Amino acid sequence: MDKHVDNLAIMLLAMSAQIDTALRESDAPATTLVETAHAMGQATQIIAKSLFDFSGSPARVFQDLMLLHDDMHVRSTKAATAIQFHDRLVQCLTHVSASLSLIAEFVSHAGARSAEDWNELRDRIRGLMSMEAERALFDRLSGAAESLGVNAPRTVAESGKVELF
Repeated sequence: MDKHVDNLAIMLLAMSAQIDTALRESDAPATTLVETAHAMGQATQIIAKSLFDFSGSPARVFQDLMLLHDDMHVRSTKAATAIQFHDRLVQCLTHVSASLSLIAEFVSHAGARSAEDWNELRDRIRGLMSMEAERALFDRLSGAAESLGVNAPRTVAESGKVELF
């Protein structure tokens, strides 16, 4: 198989793995958001009922509202975590989309590509990745390039880049 085709296959494999991982990880946070939205709806009903009952038994209403508060506090924390997950998912899929665009642009130009051209493309794609997990996966899968006799991308230490978050 052509060395350049091997390079392309490795980069596409890394992008495909990113998408698969992101999609598998989306199930639990999405369920949390749905459950939290449902619980918020139930909470508004309890609050309305408690307000109507307030005149008859203030102590019971206070206890019900405190239990509701505690439950909603826990659920809202879980919802915030799920929203953060969504942000990570969007980042990951945005990086994949940008990478695919770079590859499409790269292969659309006719003519043979040098090893340096491929290394530059690989570095540009890796440079799009802001999450350490993305870069680690990309590096691990790009390590397969070495076994195919293809130049592997530089590591974080070699590129001089530092992850800030």
